[in-house]
Amino acid sequence: MPITREKKETIITDLKKLIEKASILVFVNFHGLSVAKERKLRGQLRGADIKYKVAKKTLLKKVLESAGFMDAPKLEGEIGVVAGYSEVTKPPALLVKFIKGEKEGLKIIGGIYESKYVGADIIKQLGAIPSREVLLTQIAFILSQPVASLARALSEVSKKGQN
Repeated sequence: MPITREKKETIITDLKKLIEKASILVFVNFHGLSVAKERKLRGQLRGADIKYKVAKKTLLKKVLESAGFMDAPKLEGEIGVVAGYSEVTKPPALLVKFIKGEKEGLKIIGGIYESKYVGADIIKQLGAIPSREVLLTQIAFILSQPVASLARALSEVSKKGQN
C-alpha cells in the first residue's frame, strides 16, 4: 500500500527533527529482527533516551541530502535510524550489546559521526569505549597511583627508621 503525500511529509519532518539535534546517528539493518526483539530494542533505547525511527530509504536519503550530507552511502536492506543526543558512545554501545545478546536480526551498517559518514567499524569502535563516568574513574585512579606509591614508600622508610 503506497504512502500518501501527507504521510511522507510527516515522516520527512520527523526525520529532520531526529537528525537536527543528534550528536550521533547509527544506521542499522533490521532485516530478520522479530517483532518481540524489536520491541525489546525499542524499550532499551527509550530507557536510555535514544530515538529509533524506521523509514523508507528514499525519504531518508532526501532528509540527509537536505541536511547537507550529499555523499550518502548506499544503504542496503531495511533501514532503521538510531539517534543519540548526549554521549556519542552510548547508542553504539547499546546496539553492540544488543547484537551480542540476540545474535541475529540486527546489523550496524554505518552512521554519521562528527558531521560525516563513517563505516560500521568506526561505530563498533565507539561502542567499545567505556562511558564517561568509567573513563573519569580510570583517570582518577591513574592519577592517584603516584601519590599512593610515594605514601607507601615514605611509610616503609619511617618503619625502617624506627627499628
